[in-house]
Amino acid sequence: MKNESNIKFNHLQGANKNPFSVPEGYFEDFPSRIQEKIVSETKQPNRIAQFFHVVKPQLALAFMIAGFAFIAITAIDAIMSNQVNSPVTNEVYTRIIEVDASEYSEQQFIDILLEEEKKSYEQKNEETDEYIHYLMDEGIDYGTLIDEL
Repeated sequence: MKNESNIKFNHLQGANKNPFSVPEGYFEDFPSRIQEKIVSETKQPNRIAQFFHVVKPQLALAFMIAGFAFIAITAIDAIMSNQVNSPVTNEVYTRIIEVDASEYSEQQFIDILLEEEKKSYEQKNEETDEYIHYLMDEGIDYGTLIDEL
């Protein structure tokens, strides 16, 4: 058994040798090789890379503004489409004026305008009556109201 352990011990002693070695002149040439690598890495970047480096912030700003405009237009369009539109579109008004205007007499146009004016006058009178009734309920003298109107 002792003999067997001696063989293993002798075998392990031979394994302690370093299998790696330093090439000839490695440490003498090392500083010059490092200097060459530093100089080669600090070369001026090509013109395209320089241009992109300068223009990159402006491009980012332009894309940001374009994105904001797109979002704003989309939001406004969505809001406007949710609103109730009048039943008569601009095309119908244009058609009425261009084509159908000859079918109506001048008196009919005047009557329509007078009816609209009468409606607005009646609406104003209703509002005025409401104000007067409110103020009378609050105890304001009717004569004072008439003087003020």
